[in-house]
Amino acid sequence: MSLPIYQHINVRTIQLEDLKNFLNRDMNSKHPVAINLKHLDLDQQREMIGLIENFFSTNNLSFKFPYPVYLVMDQEKTITQMPTVKMLEELPRLFNQKETKMNVKESHLLGRNKLLQQEIRNADAEVTQGAIQNYGTIHRKVFELEKERLFYRSILNRLVKASKNG
Repeated sequence: MSLPIYQHINVRTIQLEDLKNFLNRDMNSKHPVAINLKHLDLDQQREMIGLIENFFSTNNLSFKFPYPVYLVMDQEKTITQMPTVKMLEELPRLFNQKETKMNVKESHLLGRNKLLQQEIRNADAEVTQGAIQNYGTIHRKVFELEKERLFYRSILNRLVKASKNG
């Protein structure tokens, strides 16, 4: 078993055979993927993005989990819902580790992680994505309420301090 480090895929042509080589159901189940579209011109990049998104939606897969699929491209981020970067250096550093030999504890944790990944792969991608979005929305609401509470607390402390001094 290997650590989850980026699998880099360089796309040089927009032919169907090339797509079949790297697009498969398990492409992001073991490690994050960075698909480099920089070798294509802008129109071909746009077409390839559509084909990749179509692959994920028709197969009811998620490009966000178990590991994310990143697009390295020159296009604007607004044309796709997939995570995008302009250069490879902008990819999250979490998965930019050097491959080393794992100790026993890490190997055991990676084995358990494999079971969880299998569960995620068997789950419905839309339902899971909806649950994650709902979870994030609730946490953003809690954060905003806590920020508001701290604001009112600071005003109250200033008023109490002013009434003691005044």
